[in-house]
Amino acid sequence: IPQVMGAIFSKIETLKAQIQFQLHVSFIEIHKEEVRDLLDSSLSAKSDTSNGGKVNIPGRSPIQIRESSNGVITLAGSTEVEVRSLKEMAACLEQGSLSRATGSTNMNNQSSRSHAIFTITLEQMRKVNQGSPEGNLNESMNEEYLSAKLHLVDLAGSERAKRTGSDGMRFKEGVHINKGLLALGNVISALGDEKKRKEGVHVPYRDSKLTRLLQDSLGGNSRTVMIACISPADINAEETLNTLKYANRARNIQNKPVINRDPISNEMIKMRQQLEYLQAKLCARGGASSDEVQALKERISWLESTNEDLRRELNKYRNGCDIVDQVDTFGQGEEVCSMKSEGHKRRQSMDSSDISMGEVIMGDSRDMDEEAAKEWEHKVLQNTMDKELYELNRRLQQKESEMKLFGEVDTETLKQHFGKKITELEDEKRAAQQERDRLLAEIENLAASSDGQTQKLHDVHSQKLKALEAQILDLKKKQENQVQLLKQKQKSEEAAKRLQEEIQFIKAQKVQLQNKIKQEA
Repeated sequence: IPQVMGAIFSKIETLKAQIQFQLHVSFIEIHKEEVRDLLDSSLSAKSDTSNGGKVNIPGRSPIQIRESSNGVITLAGSTEVEVRSLKEMAACLEQGSLSRATGSTNMNNQSSRSHAIFTITLEQMRKVNQGSPEGNLNESMNEEYLSAKLHLVDLAGSERAKRTGSDGMRFKEGVHINKGLLALGNVISALGDEKKRKEGVHVPYRDSKLTRLLQDSLGGNSRTVMIACISPADINAEETLNTLKYANRARNIQNKPVINRDPISNEMIKMRQQLEYLQAKLCARGGASSDEVQALKERISWLESTNEDLRRELNKYRNGCDIVDQVDTFGQGEEVCSMKSEGHKRRQSMDSSDISMGEVIMGDSRDMDEEAAKEWEHKVLQNTMDKELYELNRRLQQKESEMKLFGEVDTETLKQHFGKKITELEDEKRAAQQERDRLLAEIENLAASSDGQTQKLHDVHSQKLKALEAQILDLKKKQENQVQLLKQKQKSEEAAKRLQEEIQFIKAQKVQLQNKIKQEA
């Protein structure tokens, strides 16, 4: 960490003439799944962790992990100190390190009992396009803001209770350490496996506070580097191998970080590019209308030549006035000179008016192209909006006319009419079926007695039976037609409902377009 701090300040020293820098640091630790602020002055005295109690500061709410709207993980309630030199940053690091939770085990006399995160936030403001012709007017537009965050994480080593000989509170602390490292390993595996990444497998960031805090560093807009601390002793061969495997998985994480630009600064850069493009377009447009520019130049040269002639004439009149003063009498000379001076004044006023005309024409020629371009763009936009409004009105009239066709028919009356008609047809059908059953029964009775009269009655009943069957078929067809008509009516009601919704949507579009036209105007 001190090497990183030295590299940052040496880079700042070389670039401070061109770029303004601002540095903030924060230092927290995760001890038994609780986030503690190591730069808080109230926690500067090292807390006693041997009793296993929680560190509670009266009147201070615990530090909580929050996620902003753009997905950035922040700590609510942590201390962030502004530093201006390497000495100040080193003092913050030393203060936080002294406040960390440590303990003695069989493997280490000063074993870290927590994971610690030292965060350096670097903001820089650089000037772009220093030689802008606008000067101080666009000075704020020429500033570009960039920010970066560096998480320097000191992970506590994984522990096996047999090797460390820990029990009681030390054992519980070791369990929490191993739990955080396991969650971190699962997150690294999910991010480093290409197949899982393509399938969109869930990344378990929320399994521990360590992985939640390092969410940006592992899978966000960042580059990740893991430094493994191993032992060369053969007694620690298994731990060394496991540590190397753990760190090797972190190499497979592939992020594509982009520069963190301030959104306002980014918007200004886009607007500046658009302005340059429009200025180039305007220059090209001004070059196309060279006839007007040529005519104006000729007009200016003619006015300048006229101005020179008038000045020469003015000098002649002045010389003539002097000669008359010498020759004529005092009174006459005074009268002539007064007359001549009035003529000179008139000519001078004419000269000044011609000069001012020339200046106005030159100024107008510069502004004419810009105003013409703005008016042309406004006309094109206005015509487009007018066309859209006309199309919306046409569609609205068409839908309303279709709606009127549906609205002319009273749906309730039609429903009642068709329902009544179907009931009547069913009654007729039932009566015809009863008549047919009665005739069939009579035919069966007549079939028992086989004399001539019964044969005649049998024929008559057979004819009636055929007529009734034909009537029943006809009634069935009518009933089916009525059912189809009802279905068609339901479909037309649904179409009418859809038309009503389309009319409402078109009206809303029309109102939006009218508001847009008002704003443009």
